[in-house]
Amino acid sequence: MRQWMLWAMLAFVILRTATAQVLMEVPLLLELPGNERLIRAWYDGEKFLVEGSELFPALGFTVQRTEAGLEALDALHRYAFSCSPLPDPSCKILMDDVLDRLGSALHFDQNRLHLTASSVATAFDVRSLRTRQRSWTEVPGPHLFGRTRSVWGGMMVNWQLRRDAFGIHPSLRITGSVLHGSVEADLNRGHSWVYRYDWPERTWLTQIEMGRDANGFAGVSITNVPLARQRLHRVQNLRGQSDPHALIQAVISGEVVDQLQADAEGHYELSIPAWYGTTKLEVRTQPLGGRRMQSDHRYLFTPTSLVPPGKVFYQLRASEEYSALDLQYGVHQRLTLQSALALHGRHPEASIGFTMNPFTFLVADTKVQIPSAHWLTTLQLWRSGVQVTVHLDGWQRQLQNLHVNASASKGPVSVLLRGTRSSFLASFSEWGQRLSLHPEVWFHAHTGLLMQASLDIDRLRHVEKEMHYHWRFATGWAFPQLRIMGFATQDYIQKVYGVEGILTLGGPSLEFRVGWDADHQTVTGSLSLQISSPFGSLFARGRRDTHGISHSQQIQGSVHLWDTVRLAPYGHQQSATELRIFEDINGNGLQDPAEPILSHIDAELYQSGWTRLRTGALYAAYLEPYQRYQVRILEASIRDPALHPATGLEFSFTADPGRSKIIHVPMQRLIPVVGKITGLDRTPLRLKIFLNQSEVTDVYRDGGFALHLRPGHYTLTVVDILDQDPLAEKMIEVGIDPLHVVIDLEKIP
Repeated sequence: MRQWMLWAMLAFVILRTATAQVLMEVPLLLELPGNERLIRAWYDGEKFLVEGSELFPALGFTVQRTEAGLEALDALHRYAFSCSPLPDPSCKILMDDVLDRLGSALHFDQNRLHLTASSVATAFDVRSLRTRQRSWTEVPGPHLFGRTRSVWGGMMVNWQLRRDAFGIHPSLRITGSVLHGSVEADLNRGHSWVYRYDWPERTWLTQIEMGRDANGFAGVSITNVPLARQRLHRVQNLRGQSDPHALIQAVISGEVVDQLQADAEGHYELSIPAWYGTTKLEVRTQPLGGRRMQSDHRYLFTPTSLVPPGKVFYQLRASEEYSALDLQYGVHQRLTLQSALALHGRHPEASIGFTMNPFTFLVADTKVQIPSAHWLTTLQLWRSGVQVTVHLDGWQRQLQNLHVNASASKGPVSVLLRGTRSSFLASFSEWGQRLSLHPEVWFHAHTGLLMQASLDIDRLRHVEKEMHYHWRFATGWAFPQLRIMGFATQDYIQKVYGVEGILTLGGPSLEFRVGWDADHQTVTGSLSLQISSPFGSLFARGRRDTHGISHSQQIQGSVHLWDTVRLAPYGHQQSATELRIFEDINGNGLQDPAEPILSHIDAELYQSGWTRLRTGALYAAYLEPYQRYQVRILEASIRDPALHPATGLEFSFTADPGRSKIIHVPMQRLIPVVGKITGLDRTPLRLKIFLNQSEVTDVYRDGGFALHLRPGHYTLTVVDILDQDPLAEKMIEVGIDPLHVVIDLEKIP
């Protein structure tokens, strides 16, 4: 009996092992509007399973484990999924269940192990996902839509009316796209106006300006400085050491820009793109053996004054009384030489200098004027949570002024320090010195305790020494819509105790301050009110101090003159793009009244994101002027396989400054082209058809071939596979009807 039970248990174990679910773990690439990341997934030969605790947080959900599975929650949605009954702590969810619940919000390419999230999905909150930055390794598509120019491209009028104790002060400012360029005019006391004509894609001349600016310069200015602000400066090699054979990833803006495996001694070298401004780099180290991943953050600081190696930037200004030429040359990726020559009438002035970036966190800028020998030096230090700026200027070997601004933050605590040492003319023959220090400590949070402490020390040294102090201490609490603090402050004039705060109610906001001046035995205070409407904004401010009561009011807004007249409370002329993907029924490349927008087709916009309009078009606002953006139409969202975008699946465009660009993408139906090659008895049978120098299809043994093409003009070339010799060519024109082509084969000697 016991032997029979042992045989039965052995058979049960063998049967269970033979019928158990064998899972193969595969890396699933999840592409989001905010970034890309790898999600753990499994395949058992028939079905795909995905790790729910990794997928749904990446989509912006909050995950809660239940007895049967997990729940994915956000502000508008709630989804419940069942975990696969496997003996492990993970929650494996069938991919079919995920796709059934989220619908068209996800596109799954099983062959490529690629899961793409729609940028206009409604099944989850797309706005909670971070804007996806285009990786520096991605090659932009064909530049099909450049700078849009027109005689009248629209105009915006900013108006402002201010009233105070000195009277009423009107202000009017005009910006617009006219005469194939852009114009700015300030109709105030200065009466400045500037017209600009630009070439964003050129190298030696990018912009011409003419007019009268706010500083009084009236003339012409030309330059070749790139107009787009988001530019790549260099590719930097970063060396480090980790555990042997560890996996190393370099991540910028949520994207993996480089990855490799360390050698046997743990050494590695990464290639990092350094953009102008501050590039935040995360180095992820995954040791072998399943140990916890380590993460380290580093920062690359690149000022705009650093010119790429081997390039020259210039700016030339000329007027009747003044001319100047500024030059910058990139000697090294960390060193730029600068020179300037100015001519005021018959009095020339010159300056030389350099910008140096000896370390990734330090920038030094020095300039010396000739012949006055006046010099100016600026030092900038930027590391994680610490920023220091130092300005020094003097004459020959003497230091005249020193300004230091430093800040450091860690969590809710911030420390600020401002210091100044300056020289001034105390009398006709004597110089005095002034030393000012301002340390400040802040404890702040979005909601919770607030504390502030600051001290000002002002020391004057000339004929007699003077010392002044000013201190302030405040503490309070921050609520979601209210911040209130009690304060005490004292300087050499008064000592004040009181309460201050800010109240925000959606659009309107109220800032108040009430205090008691103990020295003058009087009440002081101020009240500021801001109200915004779709047509304009109102600012009102009142103040009472020891000198009396003062008040001022200000209203402002803007009028946008584009296709229609629109009022707005802000004065920002933004760059935007509207993408209209439509079915081109007649194949003329234009959107006719009977050709609707295909709202189900989705696209990605690198470095920004789309919103879906009521018309079905995709809209992107707040783009960088002159910046080149890349668009990728998601092939998985095209339901009809016979439709294909005339622009191709990838293309790029240039954002127009201060106006909205409309891009039409015709979805044209592929036309079948059936052909027959005659004269095959005189040549080998192994042939191919080339379409506009690109290989597209094979030729069958009977000489037949088949193509699917968009309407247009093409050149068909018959090529022998063995010796790659062209045998015949034929020009064809594809319309909207199927086409039959006959090619008489004639070998070219």
